[in-house]
Amino acid sequence: MTLAPAVAVFLEPPRLGLVKPRLAADVGPHHALRLYRVLTARTLAAVRELGIPAVVWFTPADAQPEMRHWLGSEWELRPQAAGALGARLALAARGVEPGRPWMVVLSETIGLAPARLAEARDALLDVPAVLVATSDGGCALIGARAPLAGLAAGLTGDGRITAPVIRSALDRLAAGWRELDPVSAIETGADAKAAGLLT
Repeated sequence: MTLAPAVAVFLEPPRLGLVKPRLAADVGPHHALRLYRVLTARTLAAVRELGIPAVVWFTPADAQPEMRHWLGSEWELRPQAAGALGARLALAARGVEPGRPWMVVLSETIGLAPARLAEARDALLDVPAVLVATSDGGCALIGARAPLAGLAAGLTGDGRITAPVIRSALDRLAAGWRELDPVSAIETGADAKAAGLLT
C-alpha cells in the first residue's frame, strides 16, 4: 500500500519588510504582511483539511519562537537547511519516513487550495515526481516519491529558483514526472486584487 505524501511547508516568520518583498514594493510592507498571513492560513487549512502529515520548515534558524507564537502548538517546526533551495528541499525530502512520498509548498507562492494539494498528492500515485509552477514562472510545489538524490546539486542558486530550472532538474532525476496546471502568483497589487485579496 502506498503511503500518503508528507507535506513540507516552507515559511518565514511574519516580519514586516521580510516577507513577500516584491509584493511589499508594490502595495507596501503592511499590506504584504497581512496578505502573507492570509495566504499562509489558507495553505495550512488546506493541509489540515486533507489530513496530510505536515512539517513547517522555517528560516531563518533563530525564528522558532516567532513561528511557535504565530502558528501555535499544532504544527511541527523544523529549521530549514542553510544555503541554496536545493539543499533545503533535499533536507525536507530526507526528513520523511522511508517509503513515504513528499511534497514541498514554497513560501513565495503559498495559498494553495485543498483541490490543488489533492491533485498533486494523487499524481504521485502514477508518476515519480510532480511540479506545480506559478503564473509568473516560479514554483509553488514540488513533490516526489523518493528523496531524489542529486536535487541539491541541481538547484544551487541562492535566489529565487524558477520553474524552468526545476523542470531541468526533474528531467535528470525523475523520468516521467508530471507538471500540473500553474497557479496564480500573488506578487503584485494587481495579482492580489484579481484574487479578491485587495479592493
